[in-house]
Amino acid sequence: MTFIFDRETALVALEDGQFTIEASDVYRNPTGMAFGGWVAAIAAQAIEMHPERRGPLVSQQIMFMTGVGPGDVNLSVTLLRAGASTQFWRVELSQNGALTNSADIITSTRRPTDIDYQVEIPSIKPPEDSIALPSVNPMAPAWVTHYDQRIAKGMPFAVNESPEALVWIKEADGRPVDRVSLFSICDTPMPRTFFVTEQFRPGSTVSMATYIYASDEDLAAAGSDFMLLRVTGATVRNSAADGRVELWSQSGILLATSSQIGFFR
Repeated sequence: MTFIFDRETALVALEDGQFTIEASDVYRNPTGMAFGGWVAAIAAQAIEMHPERRGPLVSQQIMFMTGVGPGDVNLSVTLLRAGASTQFWRVELSQNGALTNSADIITSTRRPTDIDYQVEIPSIKPPEDSIALPSVNPMAPAWVTHYDQRIAKGMPFAVNESPEALVWIKEADGRPVDRVSLFSICDTPMPRTFFVTEQFRPGSTVSMATYIYASDEDLAAAGSDFMLLRVTGATVRNSAADGRVELWSQSGILLATSSQIGFFR
């Protein structure tokens, strides 16, 4: 079985660190531009496929300089520096010769230590008792239907006490989570503006940083089951809003965190 995410992020390798892909029709926003999580995922996929990569993906900082529209997307990968266990990469994405995104990505081989601390997973109702997002919603981007999401706390398009939300999430077609898909999943939360006003306030992300803490064994154990997204925001003002994400497996392992800033009208 070919999962939708794998099909839509299947890069074509060219030569000398160059890759190409046709912009996905599946992971596209109503504006006609690509979903930022898909853009982050293909940047990570370029490193995953690079023949000189030695360790697993552990972080990405990506700038969204302009929207990625329909048509071919070209990716250029540069290895900036390599140490004994850590490599520093840059991926530049372009369309029609113009730069659209730049991503700095780190791969590194980490070892278990005698220190084992992490924040605790929130105590919240299980997925089956949470509110399922509708599979068909004319107001939502089409890509949302490819994730099974259950809201445990926080209602969009309402004035909540805070912009915090807790959402169970998994791939709708049963695809197991991996490092590349984590970069996409961490961009699935709705903008924090949706949780402090009843009005629809359009906006876009301009910068996102994602950090992966999970081991390969942690990801294998998480599999295709629900994971918990805790999403908070420190500010929604002066036309800017941030978003802070923590992502846990159901067993309580912190898989990744992410933060971003976006501008809204």
